[in-house]
Amino acid sequence: MFERLNVFRPTGPAVLSLEVQAGLPADPRERGDFEVLVRHLLNRFLNNEAMSSDGESTRAVQAGYMLALPGLIYALFQFASYHQPGSLHRGYWPQVGDHFFYVIYSFVLMGVVTVCEWDLLFPDLLDVWVLSVLPIERRRLFLARVLAVGLFLGVVLVGTNFLGAIFLPLVADLPSLRMHFFAHVVSVAMAGIFTAAAGLMVQGVLLNVISERMFRRIGPLLQGGSIMVLLTVLFLYPAMVQFLEALLRSGSSAVGWFPPFWFLGIYERMLGGAAGLPVYGELAAKGWWGTGLTVALVLVTYPVAYRKRVRQLVEGSSARRSRRAGAGLLDRLLDVTILRGAQGRVVFHFVEQTLLRTQRHRVMLAVYGGLGMAFTLAGLLAFRLKGQQVGVGFVADGIRSAVPVLVFWTVMGMRTALAAPVDRRASWVFRTVRGRVSLEQLQGARMWVIVCASSISVWAVTGLLAVAPAEMLRPMTVLVQLVTAIGLSVLMTDCLFLRTIALPFTALRSSSTTEMPWAALRYFVVFPLLVIIVLKIEGWMEMSVAHVVRMVVLGLLAHLWLRWRYRLRVRELLLGSDFEDNDDPQIYQRLRLQE
Repeated sequence: MFERLNVFRPTGPAVLSLEVQAGLPADPRERGDFEVLVRHLLNRFLNNEAMSSDGESTRAVQAGYMLALPGLIYALFQFASYHQPGSLHRGYWPQVGDHFFYVIYSFVLMGVVTVCEWDLLFPDLLDVWVLSVLPIERRRLFLARVLAVGLFLGVVLVGTNFLGAIFLPLVADLPSLRMHFFAHVVSVAMAGIFTAAAGLMVQGVLLNVISERMFRRIGPLLQGGSIMVLLTVLFLYPAMVQFLEALLRSGSSAVGWFPPFWFLGIYERMLGGAAGLPVYGELAAKGWWGTGLTVALVLVTYPVAYRKRVRQLVEGSSARRSRRAGAGLLDRLLDVTILRGAQGRVVFHFVEQTLLRTQRHRVMLAVYGGLGMAFTLAGLLAFRLKGQQVGVGFVADGIRSAVPVLVFWTVMGMRTALAAPVDRRASWVFRTVRGRVSLEQLQGARMWVIVCASSISVWAVTGLLAVAPAEMLRPMTVLVQLVTAIGLSVLMTDCLFLRTIALPFTALRSSSTTEMPWAALRYFVVFPLLVIIVLKIEGWMEMSVAHVVRMVVLGLLAHLWLRWRYRLRVRELLLGSDFEDNDDPQIYQRLRLQE
C-alpha cells in the first residue's frame, strides 16, 4: 500500500556525491526578498544573546518543550477526578478552577515571553546599521518586522497551549465536546493576545513619551516588575482557586479589574451560555472590550514608536552625565573598607558597569528578580473569607521567609549572570594584562554579589516590617531578621561560588547531561529546604540574645572555612596542570600575542 503511494519508496542512493548534488535541479520555488527578510527577523527571536551565547537555538527549543508540557500534565492529573466510579463526577466549581488554570497560564506565559523578548520587538542597533544600508524600502522593512513579531508571538501562543486545548476537553468528556474545545481555544487565545498586546502597548507608549536614555534606565526595572507581577498571579492560583466561588459571587470591584477573570468569564459564558452566573456576562464583555482596545492602541502606537526608535538609533544618544555624588561617595566608601586590593576593586567596578549593558544579562536579572519577588509575595499574601467577602492579609511566616527567598534568588541570579559571557573574543585582554586570573580578582566578583544580596535583603526587611503585624515589630525579631539577611547573603555566596574560578563575563560554561538534574535539585529540593531550615533557625534565635550570638559565631566560622576551602581550590587549579583555559588559542595567533 505504501509503495503504491510512493511514501516510503527510496528514490535514489542514500548518499550523493558533490558532483551529483551540483547537477540536481534547483528548487522550483524561489524565496522572495520579503520572505527572506521575515525569516531573518524571525530567526533573531530564537538566535540572540538572550537565549544563548553561542548563537544556537537549542535552549529556546528546550524551553518551548518545557512550557508546553504543563497543559498536558495538568489535564492528565485531573483524569481520575473526571472519571470516578459510580455517579461521582468532578463538581462544577472544580471544573471552573481547571478552566481558570489554563486561562492564567496563557495570560502569564505570553506576558513573560513578551517581556523577555523586550529588546527585539522593536529594531535594535544591529538591524538599523545592517538592514538600513540595503536597498530595502522602509515600508517593506516595517511590514516585515510587524509580520515577524506577529508570527513569533502566534507560534508561542499556539505551541504552548495546544496540548491543553486538546487533552482537557477529552479528559473532561462533557456532552458538548466541540463547544468545550471552542470555548477553551477562544478564551486561552484571548488571554495570551491581551498580555502580549499589553506588553507591546506599554513599550510603544514609553518610546513615544520618554527619551531613549531614560528608557534604557527604567527598562530593566519594568522588565523585573512585570515578571514579578505575572509570576505572582500564577503562584497565587492555588490560593485563589479555593475561594473562586466566593470571589465571583462577591460582586467586588476588584474581580472586575482583574484581567484573568475576564477571560474566565468568556470561557464559562461560551461553555454554559446564559445559564451561568450573571457575572460571567459582565466579565466576558470586559474581556472582549479590553482586548480590542489594547490591540487598537498597539496598532496606533507601534508605527510611531518604531519610527522614533529608528531615529534614536541613527542619531545616537546624548552624552551621559557625570555620576551622582552619592554614587561616587558610596564607591569611595567601599574602596576604603572592603575593596582595599586594586585588582579586586577593578573587577568590582567592572561588574558594576557591565551588568546591565547587554540584553542577556538584563533578561536574566529580570527573571531571577521577578521569581524572587513573586515567591515572596505568594508566601506573604493570604486570602481570608469574611462573611460573603474575600479579604487579603499578610502572613507572619511569609514575612520571615522573605529573607531566605530573596537571598537565594538574588545570589542565583547574580551567579548565572556573571557566568554568562559578554563577548569571549575580548577575553584575551585579561590574560595579556594580568596573566592568569588571581584570587584577588575572583574575590572582587564575590564581594559584588555579597553587597547586592545584603542590600536587597536589608531593604526588603525594612519594607516588610512596615506592613508586618505587631508581633513582628519586637526589637529581637528585627535584629534576627537583619542578622539573617546579612549572614545568609555571605554564606550563600560562599557556597554557590565555591567552584567559580573565572572572571565575570569572560568564560563560557560548557553544558552537560548532568546540568538539568542539578538545576532541578537546586530549585526543587535545596530551595524549599533552605527556607524551612532558616525559618526554624530564626524562631530559635528569637528566644534570646545568646542564641543570636551563637549563630553569628557559627556563621563566621562557616564563612572562614568556606573561604579557606575556596582559596585552597583556586591555588591548586591555578598552579596545577589541569587548569581549564577558556580562551581560544587561535586568538593569540591571529593577534600575534602568543609568547
